[in-house]
Amino acid sequence: MRITQNNFYNTFVADQQTIKQQLDILNRQISSGLKIKYGYESPQVFSDTLRLDYEETTLSQAVEVSTDAQNFARNTDSVMFQFTDSLTRFKTLLIQAANGANADSNYFAISNEMKSLKEHLVNLSNSSINGRFLFSGTATDVKPVDSQGGYHGNSESLKAVIGANVEIPYNIPGSDLFLGEDLNFSKKVTTNIPIRDLNADSPATLDSKISDITGKQDDYNFFIRGRNGDGSVFEKSFTLSANQTVGEMLDAIESNFTPNSVDVTIENGFIQVTDRQKGRSLLDFHLYAQNSVDSTTLPFIDSGFAGADATVYDNTDFVKVDGSTLRGNVSQIVKGENSYAVRSTLLSEVAGANLAGGSLELLGTDRNANAFAQTFVLDNPTDIFGNPINNSDGTQADNTTLTYGQLVDAVAVAVSGIADQGSFEANVVEARKFVDVSLDGKGRIVINEKGTTDTQITFNMHDSKSGFGVAGPSALVFNANNALTVDDPKHDLFESIDAAIEAVENGRLYPDGNSTVNPRNPGIENALERIDHVLAHVGKEHTKIGAMTNSLNYAVERNETLKLNVQSLRSQILDTDIGEASLKLNQLSLNYQAMLASVAKVQNLSLVNYL
Repeated sequence: MRITQNNFYNTFVADQQTIKQQLDILNRQISSGLKIKYGYESPQVFSDTLRLDYEETTLSQAVEVSTDAQNFARNTDSVMFQFTDSLTRFKTLLIQAANGANADSNYFAISNEMKSLKEHLVNLSNSSINGRFLFSGTATDVKPVDSQGGYHGNSESLKAVIGANVEIPYNIPGSDLFLGEDLNFSKKVTTNIPIRDLNADSPATLDSKISDITGKQDDYNFFIRGRNGDGSVFEKSFTLSANQTVGEMLDAIESNFTPNSVDVTIENGFIQVTDRQKGRSLLDFHLYAQNSVDSTTLPFIDSGFAGADATVYDNTDFVKVDGSTLRGNVSQIVKGENSYAVRSTLLSEVAGANLAGGSLELLGTDRNANAFAQTFVLDNPTDIFGNPINNSDGTQADNTTLTYGQLVDAVAVAVSGIADQGSFEANVVEARKFVDVSLDGKGRIVINEKGTTDTQITFNMHDSKSGFGVAGPSALVFNANNALTVDDPKHDLFESIDAAIEAVENGRLYPDGNSTVNPRNPGIENALERIDHVLAHVGKEHTKIGAMTNSLNYAVERNETLKLNVQSLRSQILDTDIGEASLKLNQLSLNYQAMLASVAKVQNLSLVNYL
């Protein structure tokens, strides 16, 4: 091949451009510290860098979110310490009130301090950080607890996203803290009228005879009804002679519940029944006795319902809790689940017996003070005007499909005082303009008349089988002259506190069915047991937030470590190795200089040099 001057020049220019380009790349790598500036320079490096940048950003966000959640949890933890301290002081005051040696002025002073502690607990419950309430669930802009202790947040948990499909909760919803449920506790109920040994002038003991507590040498017929822990209802009777003992009476009471399901004891003259299976809230009973000779009544429970005596169980009027609101006192609880009923809950899921052929009696006065009465047949229910109550598919409801939503809507129509609009659905719409009937957070039926502070509504709803000898026990109970709750797996923190304060304020050590203030107050001794439960529950919730805080600490440490590893790997892939690049730069510089020197010499080789 003939090498011409033009070939030599073209080769020189090409080599020069190649080396300059390489020198430019190395110079840029050294000055910028990066191996590439544009993606086309190395698609693999560019792709790896984008992936690692994404991972670093994700980890940075996870660290930021975890740190914010960590601060939230730590503040909650701090408030929980104060909460526990305040409750401990509250219990101490309750113990002081229970020692039985206090004057009225002492009870007054103790109750005042307990009220101050309640106010402090309400303030702690409304603690916030950076404008977010700690105990409102996910409704962090809603003040969780009102001055009366009512909860207004939700039951949802705040969760920190710390990775792909990895979430850590970092709050305690107020529904768990103030209205929680503890499956390691049993329901315990008590009578509120004590039985006394009239001969010893003291509370009856197991050895006291029936004649000792009645003052008569007659036999007594005992009538007991209520609900077992599994939700089934019962109605039984038994007879004891004058010479039989209180211990035998307790054995007879226990035998009328499901075998081996309860413990029946007597404490200071009060009969107490405890469910042996923990975590159930359905246990309930009512008890009275009558002389077999003259039918003189021996009461054990009296809740002070107007027009109701000791023999009445569930045929009682709803209680007026304020000027515009009536409320039943029996929670509707789903059997097996131990959850409170809601609008969609079927009546059959709560009922303690088969509802086939059953009916409810609805009676009272509407908002216009007009009396009404309706037999609400569960097989083919209608409203008070006879309009059928239909399911969502258009079929008429029956005892297996009727929901609490349909029932409370029927109640709304009955108490609203409206004229018939032609159908149940239209009547409900019209009734809601005047009244609101619903289930509260504890499954109790609540009737509220709108736009008034002095409602004329009275209401009674009971099973048509209510009362002994009426074809069986009541399958559904909404308001009852029943035993008082000492403790329950489900608890209400502020309700327990209020009951304790009321007991101290009135100097009441034990329940008092004859009280005109509140015959359903459990008394100081029973309030102590409930406060112990509250303290145990708060302690349990406190450990939860501690565990959440630890999890968040680990999450922050782990994500920061991963972020450092990603940064290190990104540096290995993208950052320039200065030593290697400098060595290559020196080598290319020498090559370039050598090339220029060679070209210079070759340029001097011409015929002129030989002439």
